Amino acid sequence: MKPHAITRRDILRRGSALAAALAAGPLLEACSQVTAPAATATAAPTPTPLPAPETTTMRIQCASCDAPIMAAERYLRDEGFTDVQIVDSGGAAALAAGKLDLAIMFPPSMANAIQTGTNVVALGGIHPGCVEIWAQQNVGSLKDLRGKTIVVRSKALSELGYSYTAVVLKQAGVDPKDVNFVVQADADPVKLYLEGKNDAVFVATTSAAALKANPANKGHVIHSQVMDEPWAHLDCCILVATSDWYRANPIAAKRALRAIYRAADALPADRSDAVKLATDKGLFGGSANFALVREAANMVPVAWRDSDPEKSVRFFAPLLTDTGLMKITLDDLLKTVDLRILRELKTELKK
Repeated sequence: MKPHAITRRDILRRGSALAAALAAGPLLEACSQVTAPAATATAAPTPTPLPAPETTTMRIQCASCDAPIMAAERYLRDEGFTDVQIVDSGGAAALAAGKLDLAIMFPPSMANAIQTGTNVVALGGIHPGCVEIWAQQNVGSLKDLRGKTIVVRSKALSELGYSYTAVVLKQAGVDPKDVNFVVQADADPVKLYLEGKNDAVFVATTSAAALKANPANKGHVIHSQVMDEPWAHLDCCILVATSDWYRANPIAAKRALRAIYRAADALPADRSDAVKLATDKGLFGGSANFALVREAANMVPVAWRDSDPEKSVRFFAPLLTDTGLMKITLDDLLKTVDLRILRELKTELKK
């Protein structure tokens, strides 16, 4: 049975009353250790034999849309990892410092890592993204953002609120230079949007769920990563490691991805059980944020067998180059993609 996500339209129909949750966390919400097994819809495929992992420690970054990682600890332990740590932040810096083994990155984040000297390698995707761009009622589409004001914290490649929005605009035929991007390092773009001082705003995961439910939000979605083409068929959340760690731990890498994908295969359409595991541990703000995290986790389909990070990199790279954000070449970025494990698991983990 192939999992299906609860989409943005499903959530809107439910009219979830979550107005008080506007202060939901950033794009990558808090996640830590998950110890109890989640209830599942189907049994995960039985893995084929592998040598023991080179390390029994596995430290993985998780976002609040990443239900397969939330539910993966039981499978990671089954794969031979005895010290399992699922954390909320770190990215390229934590990978480079040896504080993480696997992290979740957008393609722009991968480009930024390489551009700033961290040798990361993309091993496989989990799902398309949960980014939305909301705009005031007088903005009918992305093209109508010409001449409008968007407040961002910076115009750096590392700032997804800017870099992702710039790429989306470029793909829609709008030169980001034609949009009035205002940089305020300490700004709260969502607050400014609700006050009518920001014509559009980038949100994702629980921030998207909170904005959607806030009665002060009189705007509408002009871009949905999970629903709009071609974005809906591109990997957004990609599992990456450093090239040094991957070279030293190829079996551990395969076992870790296999555990995450087995967890994905066992998820029901409603990821409440995985979310409860996380929020009961105090992750993503704890049980008070359960409803928001559940919506974030349910936003995206988890069809990992359709994953193709190379396709995503090839899509994002020219757009990042055209916007002036990416200084490295497409070949430089493609060198960071190694899909051998992903291809093997697509063959080995039959459903």
